[in-house]
Amino acid sequence: MKYLHVFSTDENEKFSKSFIEFVNSNFNSKDHVFLLSNGKETKTYISNAPNLKILPYNLNSILLISQYMIKSKRIFFHGFSNNKYIDAALFFQPLLLKKSFWIIWGGDLYLYKSQNESIRNKIREMPRRFIFKNIGGLITHIKGDYELAKKWYGAKGKYYYSFMYLSNLHKKHDDIHVKKDNKIYIQVGNSALDTNEHIEIFNKLKIYKEEAIEIICPLSYAHESNPNYRDKVIETGRSIFGDKFNPIVEFLPFNEYVSLLSKVDIAIFNHKRQQAVGNITTLLGLGKKVYIRNDITTWDFCREHGLKVFNANGNLDDLFVKMDNYSSRENVNNVKSMFSEEKLIEDLNKLFS
Repeated sequence: MKYLHVFSTDENEKFSKSFIEFVNSNFNSKDHVFLLSNGKETKTYISNAPNLKILPYNLNSILLISQYMIKSKRIFFHGFSNNKYIDAALFFQPLLLKKSFWIIWGGDLYLYKSQNESIRNKIREMPRRFIFKNIGGLITHIKGDYELAKKWYGAKGKYYYSFMYLSNLHKKHDDIHVKKDNKIYIQVGNSALDTNEHIEIFNKLKIYKEEAIEIICPLSYAHESNPNYRDKVIETGRSIFGDKFNPIVEFLPFNEYVSLLSKVDIAIFNHKRQQAVGNITTLLGLGKKVYIRNDITTWDFCREHGLKVFNANGNLDDLFVKMDNYSSRENVNNVKSMFSEEKLIEDLNKLFS
């Protein structure tokens, strides 16, 4: 075994399942082992991958993951989502960090800003600070997140560019929905996490509630830390927009979700940190008009990749102004070239060589 992949949580199956299948299809599966955390969110999982192992969420996992880490040439941590047993295994075996890589997911990094100053959180943060400071490599296609890891945690590891997951791949134009009405379809957010700041956007859109619009609001993915947030979003959306509000509360198969995105005319993401990049690049690759905040690393990422986006911080008074054809075509072409399967294979080859 050369390469060990550790997913510290199984709640993001949309990333791990397709990634495992992609690696096994395009690389030598005998070189890779995938450890999947078996935590509280466990679901009936995945493919028939013989190199997929389940990591129990208990003290035994420290011994098990240590055995795998010691034997591997390189270790890839797909996010650090508050798994105390994985943190402990690394904290007490610091020499393993030299051959370890942190694939930054966003929530793992931005926990730095969101947690309170309780003694419990400070204790929990201690091993994370040590790990992030000394880990050998950091992988993300958002260069600003790497810079924040250096600023917040003193990370000394080398930066590697890769978008890693198939959710970021360019979607072909034959996925595009053909409109049969005159409605303007507006997507707000991408999940039921409170970091979407839905209600702030609803209040900005309130002035358009009499227009021929439909508000599409994906809310299938929630989090146990704030179980009532989704209900609050639905209640507020319906009270403002009535039957023009369309909450999506069921998980959709990948192709159905892409079909839903192809229906969208305008998308507004009000996250105050890097989030929903897969949604954003998919929509831009479909030629859609996308709003994000201009004070987050995703804004810089879009500009660095030649992607035209609009500022969600303002009052959205240019909402119905169509994006010019040149910018739309440039977005499609740039996403197509920079988020292709060929590019992903090229990036992964560099990480695995």
